[in-house]
Amino acid sequence: MRPSALRQELSGRLLDFVWSQWGQMGMLTSASRQDEWAADPEALLLLSLDLGREEPRLFEEVLDWLLVNQRLISSQRLRNLSRDEEDRALAGAATSWLAEWRTRTAAPTPQSDARAGAEPLFLDSAVEPRQLDPAFLEHGFLKAQVEPARRSGHPDLKAPINFALRLRGLLGVGARAEVVRVLLTVDAPRMSLQAIAESSGYAKRNVYEAASSLRDSGLAISTTLGNELRFEVPPEPWLELLGVRRLPVHVDWVQRFSAYRVLLRWLRDPANESLSGYMLASEARAVLTRVAPDFRFAGDTVDEIGLAGEDFWPHFVSEVQRLLPAI
Repeated sequence: MRPSALRQELSGRLLDFVWSQWGQMGMLTSASRQDEWAADPEALLLLSLDLGREEPRLFEEVLDWLLVNQRLISSQRLRNLSRDEEDRALAGAATSWLAEWRTRTAAPTPQSDARAGAEPLFLDSAVEPRQLDPAFLEHGFLKAQVEPARRSGHPDLKAPINFALRLRGLLGVGARAEVVRVLLTVDAPRMSLQAIAESSGYAKRNVYEAASSLRDSGLAISTTLGNELRFEVPPEPWLELLGVRRLPVHVDWVQRFSAYRVLLRWLRDPANESLSGYMLASEARAVLTRVAPDFRFAGDTVDEIGLAGEDFWPHFVSEVQRLLPAI
């Protein structure tokens, strides 16, 4: 299997998955599933913006959902979860677009034409649009202006998948809601500040302040193990407050989706198609080594050793296929 074929397989599976998630979160698309895990809105946004470069309809629907449900999304957390320059550019463009459209009822007019050095947003776009979206142009992307339809709905906050959004409605959009989500859903007795920070997408200082305020209000418990402060949240008061019998399942979407983006971007590189068998295997080994820590954090085993020389490429293909979302 060549890199382009593996990319198509990975993209196809991920596109099916993200559509299924957004359909349960209010987007105007079919929702035939009812997942029992809690989605991570900003992590899902970052993956969807990247995948949307291959499927413009998804990209436009994500922007539409974002405009309708903006009060439930944290621009700061979207920036926090951005791992590289492409993440930051896509997140920045989406945030700037949202700021422009927040109070508009008609399509904005571009203020300048900074096409030099910009690239088409959609990867299969061969024609450069004439009327460019200024928010995306500002961040180096050529994208046609499209007036949002505002046809997305609001998520059902009682559905397990929207647990994070429901907590934000209750506690506000910030570190406190994410800390509560992590502490309530992660299957661990007591969590360190570092572990909470990695799962919540906030800095340890913000996590400490949020967790300490919960403890001071009697809604969290802290203990010290060695020199490490650990926190837990008794679930019973929250089950009663939220009117549910059980809490949703936790998945480390931040790490899992970041790893998928790295794999997708490497597989998209057309230069990989012309590499020798040895060089392709060598590059694949480096990529798998890069994403292995994130997959392991999310609970997956990754064999980054494999076989020597050119024989590593088939091993890489099988590992990526195994790490595809089995959902």
